Amino acid sequence: MKKMINPADLSRILKKYSNEWIALSNDQRRVLGRGKHPRDAYKKAVAKGEDRPILLRAPKDFGTYIL
Repeated sequence: MKKMINPADLSRILKKYSNEWIALSNDQRRVLGRGKHPRDAYKKAVAKGEDRPILLRAPKDFGTYIL
């Protein structure tokens, strides 16, 4: 039986980083990088020691967003 992953509430993160790319830690608790381009967010996360960050773009206007 597969273990279900609880969806993370990203509403605060998405509001704070509106219209930017962000790199999250694998546990989805920390923002490790941000930027106008995904490569910028990725490079910052890798520099902080995260080898496989979760990349996503925070939309300018958003409603419910489940990851």
